[in-house]
Amino acid sequence: MPPSDSPWLKRVRFHQAWYRVAVLELENYGSLAGSGAGCGSVLVEADAASSMNFVGERPAREYSHRRAAGWGVDPVRCTKYMTSSQTLTFNMLSDAVSRQVECAELFGALSGRDDLERLTSYHFEYSAVGQQHFLGDRTHIDLLLEFKTKDGGTQVVAVETKLADRFSTRRTAGMHGAQYERLQEESGLWISMTASLMDNQTRQLTRCHALAQSVQQTYRPRGHATMLTLLHDDDRNGIRSAAAYGHRVAVAGSARIATWGEYLNAARAANAIPETTLSTLLKRYVDLSASEPSWVAWQQHSRSRSADNVY
Repeated sequence: MPPSDSPWLKRVRFHQAWYRVAVLELENYGSLAGSGAGCGSVLVEADAASSMNFVGERPAREYSHRRAAGWGVDPVRCTKYMTSSQTLTFNMLSDAVSRQVECAELFGALSGRDDLERLTSYHFEYSAVGQQHFLGDRTHIDLLLEFKTKDGGTQVVAVETKLADRFSTRRTAGMHGAQYERLQEESGLWISMTASLMDNQTRQLTRCHALAQSVQQTYRPRGHATMLTLLHDDDRNGIRSAAAYGHRVAVAGSARIATWGEYLNAARAANAIPETTLSTLLKRYVDLSASEPSWVAWQQHSRSRSADNVY
């Protein structure tokens, strides 16, 4: 594993490597694109080409469809890196968005709303470049959902997903532009949009929420888009960042956090994902217990090897 990996990323890489061997029964592993170093959670070319990184046909189709639509998904990471958050998004959410009513129930539960009637549209890796919602930068939202509400309106829900990577701290020129200023003035969504954008911990979620709000205001000028962040239950840094963003938002309930465990439980209750797929997703991403004995043994071996090197 790369020495720069955080403890959480190391655990995730190890579990995905275990899954490759124990569940997918794939003996060979590939290399990291940057360093060229071998990595157990990276697939070899042949397995990547066979869509082995995707949980079923639907996520693979959604990825191919989005890839064909233009820039926005990384073809190497999506097909080869088992720790890819983009692949996670397709795997976790593709089945849910195929069921309009069940999807509304699922995301109503996760966002604390009881007015979502059915899903009307969805966009993986949504970008507004060339559209009326464009805010002056190339911000992407992992998944943008539009729901018909019981009063006949439209509610926008932006979904940001994480597995082990950190939130982006990238700055854009558009953040300081007139479109962002106008959005803050018209929506009153943030206590201080400027402060939220200047904070490395909350910048990415601010930009994503702003883009979703730009879409929301075309349907309901006084409405507020919901920003839902989905993370692993053990991703403490990610949950901390998402919680920090929640404190930046002025409109109660417009920024929500849910863990992947909670997501799968809600999906089961809403019948939004087939049971067999739920079990696979749980083992692939959420429940690390099956790989725990091997993880403990690997840590002990690594410590012993380090101790030997001292002498």
